Amino acid sequence: MLRYNRVKPLISWLMLLIMLVPVHAFAQNSQVLRLLVWEGYAPEAQREQFIQYIKDKYSVELTLKVDYIAEAEDGFEALRLRKADVVSPAHNRINDKRFRMIDSGLLLPLNLDNLPNYQELNPSFKQLNHLVKDDVHYGLPFAWGPYGLIYNTEVFDKAPDSWNVLWDPKYRGQYSIADYGEINIYLTALAMGYDASALADFEQLNNPAFKTKLATLVRNTQSLWVGVDTADDLQHKTLASSWGFALPELKQRGEVWKWAHPKEGVPGWIDNHVMSKELAYNPELKRIAEEWLNFTISAEFQAQVLVQGLSTNPVNMRTVESATVEQKQDFYAKSLNDPEAIIVLMPELDRRTRNGIDNLWNKALNKRQVENEDNHKK
Repeated sequence: MLRYNRVKPLISWLMLLIMLVPVHAFAQNSQVLRLLVWEGYAPEAQREQFIQYIKDKYSVELTLKVDYIAEAEDGFEALRLRKADVVSPAHNRINDKRFRMIDSGLLLPLNLDNLPNYQELNPSFKQLNHLVKDDVHYGLPFAWGPYGLIYNTEVFDKAPDSWNVLWDPKYRGQYSIADYGEINIYLTALAMGYDASALADFEQLNNPAFKTKLATLVRNTQSLWVGVDTADDLQHKTLASSWGFALPELKQRGEVWKWAHPKEGVPGWIDNHVMSKELAYNPELKRIAEEWLNFTISAEFQAQVLVQGLSTNPVNMRTVESATVEQKQDFYAKSLNDPEAIIVLMPELDRRTRNGIDNLWNKALNKRQVENEDNHKK
């Protein structure tokens, strides 16, 4: 009994000590940050650099789990099902009427105090309507550019000046486009001279002439690439629609491809990084996610990954200003409003319009498949 009485105060004292120790002292020393991004947005070298940075700054053993977007809708599903912490959706998906990522509470508001590289953004990218609501920021722009027309300089002495080159019979079977109906419908509409407002107006698109034009584009393509275009997708071809990401690797393989600037304009995009609301329940991982966002818009990351690696447009002004003359020439446009490189941002669509566009694309694909099967039978 005497022995128990001596031990009991000791136990009480230990319990009190545990209660007084700050919670962060018991924080786990490892974390997993799950990224869902377009291929090329999280290269291995930058991952390793970031992991070491987090270890040095926070004494956390970080694992970066990276998955790649295949369909533009993947980001919404990943956020809804809590399968990703950071996602890189395009500008026209965040407030898409099907998703309403901000209004539905899927996104965590950003603390700009934790994102010092925000100050280096191109001013026109600091207050984007799809990211800011009621003066609250729900994401950061990361990259932007065209879904453009590129050409193999071995074939062309000068750049084509119209999307309609894809409908020239002599290039049948010599070009590749994305397996992405919405964007191909936009380029078809532009090729036909439709106004930018028509891209989101199914009534204007749903006519025999448009359906015939789209079906011809799909029928005459040599292949359909998925996700982002790679050098393997485009090598040895003559023309292609492209995000531009394949250009550096094609050059390394000895094929110099360049942007054309169609007089009709090109569909444009802005990719962004957003954070899942679930990070609010893990403050340490939230802070690491903010570090990742800040890292990706740094001048160094943008130069190495976007300019040198993917040959696309950076959002960091310091990156733009420090680019070489050759690199600046490879930028598709100086800004979203460049009069010499017309960019028509892809619109947000209502459900009816999107269903109609999907139907137009699927019918064009089915025609291509039927014709290919008939040709194999001959």
